[in-house]
Amino acid sequence: MFRVFSCLTAEHDLRLVGLAGLVCFLASLAAINLFHRAVATRGRARALWLATAGAASGCGIWATHFIAVLAYDPGIGLNYNVGLTVLSLVLAAGLTGTGLSIAVYNRSHWAICLGGGLVGGGVACMHYLGMWALEMPGHIAWSADLVAASVLLGMVFGAASLWIAIRGTSTRDTLTAGVLLTLAIVSHHFTAMGAVEIVPDPARAINAFSLPPAWMAIGIASVAVAILGMSLAGAFVDKRTAERIAHMAHHDPLTGLPNRAAFAAQFATVLDRSAVSGAGFAVVCIDVDRFKEINDLFGHSAGDLVLREVSDRLLTAVKDQFVARLGGDEFAIIVQGSQQQTPGASVAESVLSAMSDNLEIDGHRIAVGVSVGVAIYPHDGADAATLLSNADAALYRAKAEGRGTIRFFAAEMDQQLRKKRSLQHDLRSALERGELCLFYQPQARTNGDVIGFEALARWQHPKRGMVPPAEFIPIAEESSLIISIGEWVLREACTEAASWPRPLQIAVNLSPAQFRQGDLPTLVHSILLQTGLSPSRLELEITEGVLIGDFTRALSILRRLKALGVRIAMDDFGTGYSSLSYLQSFPFDKIKIDRSFIANLQSNRQSAAIVRSVIGLARGLEVPVVAEGVETREQLEFLARELCSEIQGYLIGKPSPIAAYSEMIGRGEAVQMVQAVA
Repeated sequence: MFRVFSCLTAEHDLRLVGLAGLVCFLASLAAINLFHRAVATRGRARALWLATAGAASGCGIWATHFIAVLAYDPGIGLNYNVGLTVLSLVLAAGLTGTGLSIAVYNRSHWAICLGGGLVGGGVACMHYLGMWALEMPGHIAWSADLVAASVLLGMVFGAASLWIAIRGTSTRDTLTAGVLLTLAIVSHHFTAMGAVEIVPDPARAINAFSLPPAWMAIGIASVAVAILGMSLAGAFVDKRTAERIAHMAHHDPLTGLPNRAAFAAQFATVLDRSAVSGAGFAVVCIDVDRFKEINDLFGHSAGDLVLREVSDRLLTAVKDQFVARLGGDEFAIIVQGSQQQTPGASVAESVLSAMSDNLEIDGHRIAVGVSVGVAIYPHDGADAATLLSNADAALYRAKAEGRGTIRFFAAEMDQQLRKKRSLQHDLRSALERGELCLFYQPQARTNGDVIGFEALARWQHPKRGMVPPAEFIPIAEESSLIISIGEWVLREACTEAASWPRPLQIAVNLSPAQFRQGDLPTLVHSILLQTGLSPSRLELEITEGVLIGDFTRALSILRRLKALGVRIAMDDFGTGYSSLSYLQSFPFDKIKIDRSFIANLQSNRQSAAIVRSVIGLARGLEVPVVAEGVETREQLEFLARELCSEIQGYLIGKPSPIAAYSEMIGRGEAVQMVQAVA
């Protein structure tokens, strides 16, 4: 150890030693960041990231070594053999890249240790080959014990670095792994230099094909620039990936139009401006006529082509106005800046005109018409919900009166509103009359193991029969009814789950309204105590609507809920804003991919790309993913290949009373499972 210290302090220029350490640390950070990108991707992209990470770490090892050698003053002149110097760089990149690959492709403990050890071995091979490249009037005598110690240090610190890097991608983990990789390189180098004793030999000739120190310095500077370039490339790709995910979150994958979340945000902005300026604007709702018949007759792929063509024609017809696809065959336009007495009239007529010509789809001429409903601010409503509802009412009238027409909202069109109010009135007493019940849908791993259920509210109306959740839940959301219904669902689901022989998890949806009113964490805590359900078995699902608005309050409530020991899942990921800041601000336990993306996996490349991106993003965050709406074996096999954690959908089981799943919850003799993917 004294020999190493003496070599470092007496035989080296400490300024260049410091530079070598800085270059080593920056190169190590670049390599770890690139390594994280490789862990988060698959296929050819992973191989490319691994090659880049190996090149970055190899260049860092090489530059560190030769900067430190330039700092070394043995008392005689040194030159550098060109062939061996270049070979040492190639060897460093190749061995470290191989070590990183072993750790990525096989995540077992032994593979991580082996990969890290190979990285340390690459450091050693580069160092001793680099020392062999020295041309000088003398020869080197080695101290065997320090040589062995240098190799061991590089391998131990290399293995520790990869162990931390595989564990997580947080700033702390990245810095720790970078420091350990720096130690692997630096500790090896200076321990190995302590093993050197140069014996002068004036008779030894220096190879004419060798580099003087000045040229070597230029070569080292070039490699350092290459390391910086790799780092910048990685940061650029990270930025592009984030931008791509953000774009996918705000746009419909099929048509490229803004989605419902983007429409809601634009609607709120326009409404705020108009409230200040007093300017009117129109909301135009558009529905493709008989779209189901097109799907049934020509197939869903043709239906997708129709939607794309309709989108293109809408954009051409309305020019600078905001167009969005709200879902299915429903589109909406926000018309601003019109000088007409009736804003939206000319745009609505342009839309009908644009759809007058038949579409050429897969060799078929398809007649496609649209129905249009228009509501005008402030005459037909002063808030977003009322305006959109009235535009929908006008659209409903247009479709009812022969389709292919335009209807502006009028007071007599409020029949639908009266129906909603009637349902709202009946819903107020539904709990008291015992008309609400819970259905349960199983959730499973992709290998078929059932791990829990999602509780879903159903309403058995005495006159209307079974009212769909899509009809009564929005009504409850618009009023305070969702608070009492949400509490009842949570209590009933926890009571039921606590009675199961098998300790499966139970998932319950929470409404944004439950976060705005009352003390939700206290309610959850009291229900857990009353029912005896273990907090670890309860999973609370929220949508991004919970976080929009009073973000700070919502985040505080989520943290209090998490402190109880329950799990928090982000539901319907991909259909709202899907803001990456939400995933950064709160440690969600699970991400649920919306069923709309799963339904189009086989027919839509964009849907498959979104699903693959979200799974990769979640894997990088070490958050499990649940794919909703899995109905076919093909969808299951795709998700299994992408290493999706869990699935939910009709392939596992339909929402049903819990009695239908008595075997799954352990009340029968056997537990039903989906056939595992081969």
